[in-house]
Amino acid sequence: MKSRPNLFDYATSELSQDAFLIWLIQWADRDYQEIDSSLNACAVSFVQELLGKDNSYSIETVEAGRQWNNIDVWALVNNQYFLVIEDKKGTKEHSDQLNRYSEIAKKHYEKSDIEIKLVYFKMEEQGKYSDIKDAGFSLFQRNTMLSILAGYINSTDELKQNDIIVDYYKNLDNLDKKIKSYLTKPLDKWQWYSWQGFYSELQKDIGGNWEYVSNAAGGFLGFWWSWNYSKVDEKEFEYYLQLEQDKFVFKLYAYKENERREIRDFYRRHLYKKAKELNIGISQFGRLGAYMGVAKLNSEYRITKENGLLDIQATVENIKQIMNLINETEKEIKAHNN
Repeated sequence: MKSRPNLFDYATSELSQDAFLIWLIQWADRDYQEIDSSLNACAVSFVQELLGKDNSYSIETVEAGRQWNNIDVWALVNNQYFLVIEDKKGTKEHSDQLNRYSEIAKKHYEKSDIEIKLVYFKMEEQGKYSDIKDAGFSLFQRNTMLSILAGYINSTDELKQNDIIVDYYKNLDNLDKKIKSYLTKPLDKWQWYSWQGFYSELQKDIGGNWEYVSNAAGGFLGFWWSWNYSKVDEKEFEYYLQLEQDKFVFKLYAYKENERREIRDFYRRHLYKKAKELNIGISQFGRLGAYMGVAKLNSEYRITKENGLLDIQATVENIKQIMNLINETEKEIKAHNN
C-alpha cells in the first residue's frame, strides 16, 4: 500500500511554513475553542511557548499575519504582546536583519504598553546561534515543536485529528530521524542531514562552528574549531582544525599573502615533528592560499561499534586525542619563539 500523501512533502518553502505558523497561531484565539477544542489547545500551547509563558497564561485574542515590514510572521496576543517571528528553513540569518526587525517593532510600539517578543524559529540544525541571541531573539527549535504536536496527536482521537497538524508533525518527525541518522546509518551511508546531526552533537563536547562551504567540486559541510593565534619573526598566523565531512584536516590562516609559503612550511615542519612523536599519522594536503590545508589525518577519525554504527563517545575521545597534537605543536612554536 502506498504511504499517505503528505502536504509538507510538497509545500517545502519557507513561505509554506510561514503560512502554517500563522494558521496555527490564529487557532489559539478563544473564539475558536468551540469549533475545535483540541486544535485550540494545541495552538494555545504553541503560543504560550513562543511567548515564554507556562500553561497558566490565558490567551483570549490573537491576530497574526506575515511580511509586515519584511518580518516573516507577526502576532499580537491579548493586545499585550507583539511577536516577531523570524522563520528560517534551510537558511540562516543575514544582513543584520534580526536587529532591524527588532528596532522596527520596538519603534512601532514605543508609545504603547505592548511588549515585544522576538523568536527565531528553526527546525533544521544550525552551526551558530550567538548572533541570534545577541540580537535578543529566543530560539524555538525542533524538539519543542515535536513535543507540542505529539501532545496534540496523543490526546486527540485519530478520527478527529486535524490533517494539517498530522502532516506537519510527520514531516517534522521524518526530518528529526534524518538528522539523527548519524547514529543509525553506517558511515558510508551518511547524507546531508546526518552530518548536521553529527556536527551539532560534536559541538556539545568540543565547541566550534559549522556551515556549508562552497567549492568547485560541489561543496561540503565544514566543521572548524580549536583556533590558535601565533607569530614567528613578527609574521602573524592562525591555525585550527577542520572536518570536511569524512576528512580531518589541519588548517592554517596566514595574514599576509607574501608570507604564506614561509609560514606554511614553518608550521608544517613543527606539526609533522609532533605528529611523529605522538604516533599520529598525517600526510600533506591542501594548496597554498589564505585559509589553507596543511595536512590531513591518514585514518578514519570516526569510531564505530561492532555493528558498524557510530560510537559517538569513542569518536569524541578520539578527536580529543588528536586535538592534543595541536596543543603540543603550540608548545613547540612557543619554544621556538622564545
